[in-house]
Amino acid sequence: MSGVNFRSNQDILGTLAARVKEYRLAARMSQREMAVQSGVSYTTICHFEQGRNPNLTLGNFISLLRVVGMEGRLEELLPELPVPPMALREINKLIPKRVRRKE
Repeated sequence: MSGVNFRSNQDILGTLAARVKEYRLAARMSQREMAVQSGVSYTTICHFEQGRNPNLTLGNFISLLRVVGMEGRLEELLPELPVPPMALREINKLIPKRVRRKE
């Protein structure tokens, strides 16, 4: 998905659905097999892959990722911040909000 400019949430969901399908097929797994292994209904998987159910729950999406062995890649999607948020807050306090010019 790098280098791609998504215009809407639907674009992102469509890409995610296509990728899940690609990984499922690469694992030589049918939608029914994925449903049994993930606990997500067959109909939900069919609709998600066809773009008819863009509101797949996050829990169901993670279950699908687990079945194709991709849950470990979530760290790449949202890597840990190099500086903890509380440290960023302290750093931001030190940055002046205005510049006063001496005349």
